[in-house]
Amino acid sequence: MIESHRTATAADLIELLGELDPIALDKLLSTGATVDEVAEAAIALEDEDAFGELHHEPSSPRAAEVRAILEELVFEKSEDADDASEVART
Repeated sequence: MIESHRTATAADLIELLGELDPIALDKLLSTGATVDEVAEAAIALEDEDAFGELHHEPSSPRAAEVRAILEELVFEKSEDADDASEVART
């Protein structure tokens, strides 16, 4: 079980978010966010993706920073998938 009020470690981030590339992991660790803040950002991003709107403001500047990093990662993955689809068609 993850202790939620302490600063998230690399192992915590991988447990919460799955496999991460080293650069993304470093960016997330550099925020100093707690496990709760990372979980909050991940849930908010999932909700926004599923429902199309932001339901609440982040609880802290760190949670907002984590959310921005996660949004960037999702955007990059989307671009990579589009590029792969385009290459497959040619």
